[in-house]
Amino acid sequence: MTHQQPEPGRPEGDQSGLTRGDLQDRAIRGASWTMINTVVSLPLAFAVNIVLARTLGVVDYGRLAYLTTVIGIVSGIVELGTGTGLLQFGSKAHALGQTATVQRLLSSIQGFRLFITAPLLALVVFLVADVSAPMLAVAVVFGVLVPAVFSTAIDCINIENKTAASAKLAMVTNLVAQIAVSAVAVAITTADAVWATRLVIGQVLFGLLCLAFVAPEYRKAVLRPRWPGGLPEGFWRFAIPVGAAGVIGTLVVSRSEVVMLGWLDQPAAAGIFAMAFGLAGHIFAPAQALIGPMVPAISGLREVDEASVGRAFTRALRGTSTIVGMLVAVALPAFAALVPSIYGGQFAQVPPVMLLLGLAGGLLVVTGPVQAFVQARLAGGRVLLVNVIALSVDIVLAVLLIPPLGVWGAVIANVAASWTQLVGFLAGELRSLDMGWLVVARQSRPFVLGAGVCGAVWGLVWWIDVSPVLAAMIAGSVGLALFSTGLRAGRTGFTSGDTHAIIRTVPVRMRPLARGVLAMCAFDRSPE
Repeated sequence: MTHQQPEPGRPEGDQSGLTRGDLQDRAIRGASWTMINTVVSLPLAFAVNIVLARTLGVVDYGRLAYLTTVIGIVSGIVELGTGTGLLQFGSKAHALGQTATVQRLLSSIQGFRLFITAPLLALVVFLVADVSAPMLAVAVVFGVLVPAVFSTAIDCINIENKTAASAKLAMVTNLVAQIAVSAVAVAITTADAVWATRLVIGQVLFGLLCLAFVAPEYRKAVLRPRWPGGLPEGFWRFAIPVGAAGVIGTLVVSRSEVVMLGWLDQPAAAGIFAMAFGLAGHIFAPAQALIGPMVPAISGLREVDEASVGRAFTRALRGTSTIVGMLVAVALPAFAALVPSIYGGQFAQVPPVMLLLGLAGGLLVVTGPVQAFVQARLAGGRVLLVNVIALSVDIVLAVLLIPPLGVWGAVIANVAASWTQLVGFLAGELRSLDMGWLVVARQSRPFVLGAGVCGAVWGLVWWIDVSPVLAAMIAGSVGLALFSTGLRAGRTGFTSGDTHAIIRTVPVRMRPLARGVLAMCAFDRSPE
């Protein structure tokens, strides 16, 4: 590709843009290490979740979810979309080799976070978080103020497409955080203490580690904050609506119904919903591991190879639909059968709730790449509009249905909002790519098949009424057989090109196993 002239103050020959191959390779390495992180972290997360559920009980488990959700929402509000704006504008500039532009962005956003975001967030935490004074002090100092120093370093990792390094650091941070959370839960047995521990370690340690891995010129920019002026033209026009959309989208896609259940004085239902939502999220972690590295790669791809975007869109949609469809058909009903025996009788209502939330969560995973393509077009207004509509659906249904139906009212609201969001994002992106809905229907058939298999398998398990372990074995084996057979009969799933691309993201030692799994989700035909 043709490079631009070196920017002022920058040495000749230091202007290094990224090609499509560079972006693809970095995304592949990122997906590979993210998958390793998932394989290592997921069993640990399940184990810690069991400790928390059995130690805290259903009511305090719901309180922990409430505190975590509230702080996440508040953080998004005071950020004003600067994180997303930095990622999009920074990724594009870095892909074109414009280092000085990235440096100015980093210094300005770091200043915004230190001088504006951190004080506002500390004030809101002080006013909103109903916790003891010592826990409040810990949360404000180490969960808000100190992380503000390092948070931009995390964005640097993504801007540089060092998603492999990010996954390695996340793996270390997660290990330390989970051990600490388990120890605090057993020793103190309060939701407030667990919340503060998770907030402090997750925020501070990860940011500090990331700072050591960013490029030296970017590290200097992060450590030299300046007042947030002189940002690129269009930055705030994109960041503010996307930031608002991000907050609203968080309310749509997260377990925000826990907050409404708390406000409507249904603490036990909040615990049930939080547990079901969290377990469904764990199940889809492998699919999320493959999607995460797509976001900065897609943003850069639009700059260096616009013609490839349409093909990348259909492959991303087909791939996520197939992976999610398999998880829905196999893992979701199998694990749902084990929940009461693992987590205790207090959570006996979780399995059916988990199944429906799992289907909604699967939709959100399928939506992930679509949102990445929308954001890469800097279509902030579109993202905001779709999320506002989806949140309106969520709130209206939750207010109407939670009082009479309890946790099921929250489930219905969550599922309806997920569908609304998916349709809204797809409609805009299809117009941009000049594609029809038949393309979406064709590429999404694996997910539809997986949902149908999930329902059939759960009905079978419920009808035969066997022990939880045997039920899980039956659900997993029958679900896999039906899903694999359905893919071949319907001539859908991974193409040979998809299989080759995914194998490249898998660590070498795991590739034989991956090929075996992918063989059950693919059929022989040429890539589209």
